[in-house]
Amino acid sequence: MDPHLGIAYVVILHLSPDHPSQLAAILATATEMGVHQVEDSPELKPNCVYVIPPDRELVIKGDHIQARPFTEPRGIRAPVDRFFESVAEARGDGFAVVMSGAGSDGSIGVRKVKEAGGLILVQDPLEAEFPAMPRSAIATGAADFIEPVKNMPRRIAELLHSKRILADTAERETEHQIMRIVSFLRARTGHDFASYKSATVRRRIGRRMQVTRQDSLADYARYLTETPEEAQELFSDLLISVTSFFRDPGAFEVLAKSVIPTLFDACGHEDTIRVWTVGCATGEEAYSLAILMLEEGHKRDIRPNIQIFASDLDEGALATAREGRYPRAIEADVSEERLRHYFVEEVEHYRVRKEVRDLVLFAHHSTLKDPPFMRMNLVTCRNLLIYLERDLQQQLLALFHYSLRPGNYLFLGSAESADARTDLFLPLDRESRIYSAKARTANAVELFSQLPSEHRKDIPALRAQPRRERSPGTAHAGTLEKAAPPSALVDDDHRIINLSANAGRFLLPPEGPMSHELPDLVRPELRAELRSALHRAFTAHEPTITLPVNVAFNGYRHRVVMHISAAVEEEREAPLALVMFMDGGPVEEAQSEDENEATLGTVEIRRLREELRTAQERLSASRREHEGAIQELRIANEELQSVNEEYRSTAEELETSKEELQSINEELQTVNGELKSKLDNIANAHSDLQNLVNATEIGTLFLDPELRIKMLTPAVEKLFSVTDSDIGRPITDFTHKLVYDGVEHDARQVLKNLAPLEGEVETKDGRWLVMRLRPYRTVEDRIDGVVVSFVEISERRAAVDALRRSEERYRRMTDKLLEAAIDSGADRTALDTARMRVETELGEP
Repeated sequence: MDPHLGIAYVVILHLSPDHPSQLAAILATATEMGVHQVEDSPELKPNCVYVIPPDRELVIKGDHIQARPFTEPRGIRAPVDRFFESVAEARGDGFAVVMSGAGSDGSIGVRKVKEAGGLILVQDPLEAEFPAMPRSAIATGAADFIEPVKNMPRRIAELLHSKRILADTAERETEHQIMRIVSFLRARTGHDFASYKSATVRRRIGRRMQVTRQDSLADYARYLTETPEEAQELFSDLLISVTSFFRDPGAFEVLAKSVIPTLFDACGHEDTIRVWTVGCATGEEAYSLAILMLEEGHKRDIRPNIQIFASDLDEGALATAREGRYPRAIEADVSEERLRHYFVEEVEHYRVRKEVRDLVLFAHHSTLKDPPFMRMNLVTCRNLLIYLERDLQQQLLALFHYSLRPGNYLFLGSAESADARTDLFLPLDRESRIYSAKARTANAVELFSQLPSEHRKDIPALRAQPRRERSPGTAHAGTLEKAAPPSALVDDDHRIINLSANAGRFLLPPEGPMSHELPDLVRPELRAELRSALHRAFTAHEPTITLPVNVAFNGYRHRVVMHISAAVEEEREAPLALVMFMDGGPVEEAQSEDENEATLGTVEIRRLREELRTAQERLSASRREHEGAIQELRIANEELQSVNEEYRSTAEELETSKEELQSINEELQTVNGELKSKLDNIANAHSDLQNLVNATEIGTLFLDPELRIKMLTPAVEKLFSVTDSDIGRPITDFTHKLVYDGVEHDARQVLKNLAPLEGEVETKDGRWLVMRLRPYRTVEDRIDGVVVSFVEISERRAAVDALRRSEERYRRMTDKLLEAAIDSGADRTALDTARMRVETELGEP
């Protein structure tokens, strides 16, 4: 390495814990940089090399590197993984380099570094003395460069140069180029990352800039448009398909103790527990949930159906998830007991067992665009929301609430929270990020702007109801603390919200359909004044006191004054007004009208009074006619509103039915895609098996525990009188061409002892075969029959017989020559020596 690049280096080897290390002294002879074995917690400095001490692991803490004792027993220590994980948590990006080594240490850590925005370099396994570590790192799919060691210094220098150029780019130019890149990516892949946090998008684009060795964002934007496959690479990088088994073990423990038992308690034998894992990546989290469900099921007599829908956008990650095959490094995250019960151990990997795999359906699904899975008992969305802007986070939380059954659960990542939507979720365990969905209300129903219009939901009838944080009675009592005349509280549609105890004497409902509006229910003399006063109160927001109005109460007239004022209430969607009725007492009647007129001495006053009375009567008649017309219009309007409500209700039912059908269709498509993937895998495996069988020409019989034929190869038809049409029939029903009759007995012995048998048998036409019988083991390590194979060895046996006959002839010839030599007087000791040499060359005494 160039000793002046300005970066710090940490070297980790698998050292013996029982002997001192000379690693620092050895490396010091190969570089000008200072080389230090970490003993305490030194500060990281550029152009320095830090090496691991024996029996310690290294972690990054801020700007310091710390050596600490191992927490795991010697057999499962993974110092490279632990260090890489600390780099990802404390420093974010960096360069993780995996070189020659045994085991799979580093394969989990490189994924954490990549998730944090770092770059992964792996030594070419072909040149590594111990290729296991490089191969395990490559198998994760996280490796950005696979290089011979001699190329790594130049590659790291190039990557560092690109990183510094990105950091020095002007902010305005950066935003412009990033929006250009995001727009192109949306056009190419159909997915919009504009709502992702800009820092996340910038960091992932910076990663791709370094990988493709572009010197500026403009150069990378040009490279992106000119290189078709780069759009998919950037798309995969932005998805950050990184996860692990039982990530945040404490949170999963709370889930297993508090949530999953509750789901089982609420289910019967015929019910189904439905789980949706959003952003499942390579499937570890979905399988972790499946394991927890199976563990809870083993504790109970109730075994409900379990469906786990795991969705993601990354097809490559989904392919890994569907295969269910993971490196041995998962031993650090999965307990030994769980590995034994729920995984099948292979050479360098673990594969999930069939009972775990069958619970999970993997689907290519966009949470932002596609219809959600419905009627869920548990939704898990871990470490997806942290990459999204706040508005989109809130919309997704509303979407998850819509997907969940009321009272069921949402499980988020350690850095995420549903506290922004306290109207939708209650915290069940805030530290573990487990929330309970509140019951659906009008306020919980929202328009999801990110969804297509056919998936949006609104309930206008419910939304028309005024939203109140306090009850009408409480608001009424608070407003009337200082005034206590009869009163009524009305909304901006003049509808009565609440009445005081003694307000009834001012009400006189008219004939016809019942109305809820106060101006229609008060006594007729007050209606006109009240309607105009309410109009002023809601439009001008000014209090109004009406002129005294004579109102007849039980044959006596009283002067009534009304005071109308807006009700002051915080955070209201609909304004309210308070109407107070004040009785001014009875109206004094004139004692003698004729005497007054005579006293006044004028007839003119009488005439004017008559005209005034007539005008008042005409006004009253006109007012009654006007009110009658308004009443008729109101009736017609109510009929229209009723029809409109029916249409709206029908539309809502159709919309709900449509969404349910879309959800069912989504599930069917998911199941169909899963089945198609399995059928393709089975077809490929069958083709491979058929070609292998035809190429080897080994006769093989697959028998079930009852010795019925399950499968056979063409070469067997030369030994047994069977064909493909005989599958399912006992092997004892068929004749064979073997001189040996103990095939059935040997097969039953193998089933009984579970130990293989092997021997040579002869056919009736003189051929010789090696017959091998082995137990048939399923992928779940269960014995399900016997495999009988026949390999012809006639040529080999003939060659051995010919060789034996030649040796016998040679031995007889030698004996005769020795006898002749003895008879002719040769030395007996020399002859014995020669005989021993010949026998040694023959290979037997």
